[in-house]
Amino acid sequence: MKQISIRWGDLSSPVQSGIYDCGPHKVQVTPGDINLAKGNPDAIFTAIHPDFYSGDTPYLLTGVDCPTTGNPIVGGPVLGANQPKP
Repeated sequence: MKQISIRWGDLSSPVQSGIYDCGPHKVQVTPGDINLAKGNPDAIFTAIHPDFYSGDTPYLLTGVDCPTTGNPIVGGPVLGANQPKP
């Protein structure tokens, strides 16, 4: 499985669901992802692309971390979840 980190602002902070470009990748954004991001362009999502998906299938967003609060938002595996808080 491929896994990447995506900054919400790098997707242009979408307000509608759809498929968005992020560098060389396509990313599926759902209404739930939009709610989790809460308009924060610095929210960092984990996106996955299982190996059994075809190459043209977009990445799926699975978890988010909002750096401004330092609190992970429930939604799946979260970046930095095992890192100590500053």
